[in-house]
Formats: sequence, C-alpha cells, structure tokens
Amino acid sequence: MEINIFTYIIACPLVFLAGFVDAIAGGGGLISLPGYLLAGLPPIMASATNKLSAGMGATVAFGNYLKNGLVNLKLAVPCILVSMLFSSIGARVQMMIPEYYLKIFMLVALPITLLLVLNKETLKSKSIFNTKLTKRVFVLALFISAVIGFYDGIYGPATGTFLLIFFVKVVGMNIKESNGIAKAINWATNMGALVLFMSSGRVLISLGIVCGLFNMLGNYLGSNLFMKKGVDVARPIMIAVMIIFIIRITLELLHII
Repeated sequence: MEINIFTYIIACPLVFLAGFVDAIAGGGGLISLPGYLLAGLPPIMASATNKLSAGMGATVAFGNYLKNGLVNLKLAVPCILVSMLFSSIGARVQMMIPEYYLKIFMLVALPITLLLVLNKETLKSKSIFNTKLTKRVFVLALFISAVIGFYDGIYGPATGTFLLIFFVKVVGMNIKESNGIAKAINWATNMGALVLFMSSGRVLISLGIVCGLFNMLGNYLGSNLFMKKGVDVARPIMIAVMIIFIIRITLELLHII
C-alpha cells in the first residue's frame, strides 16, 4: 500500500488522542482504529498496524505506572504471559471467523457494562493499596487475563476498559492498582497479536512507528493525569468510550444487515 503525507496527517493526531484516552480508562482503539481506516488502510492492515502503535504507547503507560509503584510484578508477570498467549490465539481466530458474531455478542454485553460504569460504586473498592496476593486473587487475575487477552487478539476495542472494571469488581483491587495491572496486560496482548501480524506481513511498519511515537506521548500525558485525578477523571472517559463503542457497533451491524 502507498503511504503519503496525508496518511500521517490524518492518523497521527487521532492515535495521539487514543493514547491519552487509553492510559486513563482504556478504549483507545475506538479512536485509533477508525483513524487508520480514515487514513485509507484496509481493515486487517489497520488492525495490525494499530497493534504496533498501541503496543509502543502501552509500554510508556505501563512503565510510568510501574515506576510509581502501581504494578505488582508478582501478579503482573504471570498475567502478562497468559494474556500474551491468549492474545496470539485470538489473533489466529480473527483470521478464520467473521467479526459479525462477536459484534452481536458485544451489542448485548456492552449496555450491561455501561450500566455498571454509570453506577458510582462500580469503580470503588474497599481494598487498600497492595492487594494481598491470595490464591483467589491469582486464579481470578489469570482467568481475566486469558479471557480479555483472547478478546483483544480477536477484536480489541475497549480492552483496557474491561480490564479496569473486572479487576476492580471481580478481583477487588482499587482503581489505581487495577489500572496498573490492566496496562501491563494491555501491553502484553498488543505484543502477542503484533508478533503474529508481523509474521504475516500485515503491519505497515513505518506508519506504525511514527504513529506509535504520538501514541507514546498521549499515553505519557494520560497516565500522569490519571495518577493525579484517579477515578474522577477515569469514570467520565469510560462512560464516553462505552457509549461510542455501542453506537459504533450498532451502526456497523445496521450497515451489514
């Protein structure tokens, strides 16, 4: 595919915004993926290139949260390995089945998730920082890593948002701790899928790297804002992301029908 200056002009600002949003509440793919499509990339190539730029950005957010003590490596490392494995499996499945069926499922699941986010208690936890690493916490965290890792490989948008909600409500972590491990897993799922896409030649490397630099800047600014504001800034962005995602899937399904 031929890339010109207009491809960069369209994609780079949107990928920057995606990184900013993703670092705070997940869901950056709802901005970056349409950005690549708007720039003229075919769907599979857009998804593959997005994994490169998103992976670069997630590295910055993950590193920032790790540096500030928001990532427990004893839990994060096994979650990273599991999510990377299942993301790779999901990417393989993506090449074999239509997205239509997953979109139908998401159209049912997303309104339920939105209702949870609209409830102010959803992102609150009684957990103090440094959640005790019990067997229950490990099992739940690994299960969530596998399920969301597979989802990110096969489809992807709002992965970080789902991780954030599940680690708060299911595992019982507070929102900052949850976002720390969510970014570790999000980085791993991007890398797992990226390896497969790179080997199949679907990644536009030059475009992905340039957009990745913009995504890194967005992730850096977004992660710093989250560490200052926490749930106060995450919740409204999560709500906006979920609403946009519901509208997008509805329009896509109506177009297919």
